[in-house]
Amino acid sequence: MITRYPVFAITHIHTEASNGPASELDHMIGGAIRKVLGEDTPAAWSECFTRVEQLLDILRHGQASPRIGIITVTDHMNLRSHQLPDSLLRAAAEEPRLAACAEITTVERDIDGVFRRAPEILVYGNQHQVDGPYGKHYGLSQQIIDEIFKNCRAPGMEEVWASLVLDHCAANGFACALAHPFDGHRLSLEATLDLISRARFVETINGGFPAISTRILEDFITFQNRIVSGWRLSREVAARYPLARKLQERIIDQGRGMLLAWGGSDAHLRNFSRVVVRFLSYQENPTAGDLFSAMVNKEPLDHILDGTFAVQGRPGTTFSVVSDVVQIVLLNFWRNRPYMLDSPRHIFQLGYQAQKLTREELARRSRRQEGLVEEANRRFNTNRILQGLEPSVQPSFGSLLKYQPYQLLTRKTSQP
Repeated sequence: MITRYPVFAITHIHTEASNGPASELDHMIGGAIRKVLGEDTPAAWSECFTRVEQLLDILRHGQASPRIGIITVTDHMNLRSHQLPDSLLRAAAEEPRLAACAEITTVERDIDGVFRRAPEILVYGNQHQVDGPYGKHYGLSQQIIDEIFKNCRAPGMEEVWASLVLDHCAANGFACALAHPFDGHRLSLEATLDLISRARFVETINGGFPAISTRILEDFITFQNRIVSGWRLSREVAARYPLARKLQERIIDQGRGMLLAWGGSDAHLRNFSRVVVRFLSYQENPTAGDLFSAMVNKEPLDHILDGTFAVQGRPGTTFSVVSDVVQIVLLNFWRNRPYMLDSPRHIFQLGYQAQKLTREELARRSRRQEGLVEEANRRFNTNRILQGLEPSVQPSFGSLLKYQPYQLLTRKTSQP
């Protein structure tokens, strides 16, 4: 009998490296700060206050519940800012359970041909260590990140193209996942579902966003996995939901694979382990490389049958999201207090601007998410669609014969 060892992994977390130009709010709130205090002010907006040393303490001293065994640091990265910080590279070289990864801002071609802001992609790395200035470490090197931002740009644009990032990860054996794919972007529903369909790991539960889209994402994963396994939409349901029929055709014609649910803490301030992924490892003390190896080198069906991954935790709530924002604003005031003490008026102005801008941004994201969910319930009603799936006697495309329903109970798995 092969022994499996459960270990809990934080797969999406931020540090202070997500501040400044890496932050999507920096140009708005940072601009407001400079407008009030002057362009040369040393005051700055920070959206994350987590230090790498805090994450090392969690790994080495068990300062979290459940006990965490692996952490992947996925700081925000875009064309303006995509530099791995020295503190993370040094720590990752010392601790093989800590990996230097990235959450990359992307665009995607929409159904009308226009490129629009798309879901971020969490890029992790593979089972091999990479060279860094302080020694080898798991995750990404600066060279790998630079190559992604150089070679994966959308045509005629500076932004990174999500489809090319997924292709780049597949070609290089890098584990990756879509981050909260119903939140914070501007793609249409069809383009969003099509992008999700081409991923392998999809973040269905995120600690920084409310749960409004979780059920739809989980049901979409079930939909695709059944199609890959040989199920088909009934004629009635296919006629009633043309978007589902269109996606079914793409899944079959392009040989797309099964999807797996993923989860992320997405913590910027506290509650680092509010959402984790339980990983059943063949190693008693697995490294981040063992996690990435399992993600890349085994078929999703094996993971489904083996229970290799399980998301544990709850999505954020409206209250928890607002609470995080309020605390971040207050901490920014505390950090910047030396530059505002000369005038109470500055404190009032900055407080008003920060509160106004964050409220407007949260409201925009909430409206966008609610709009996508409402459209999904209308055009891709998962309850009716899943009820309308039927087992097919015809085998699916050749590369996926092993996914036929009659083979699911007889398929054997073994240690990789």
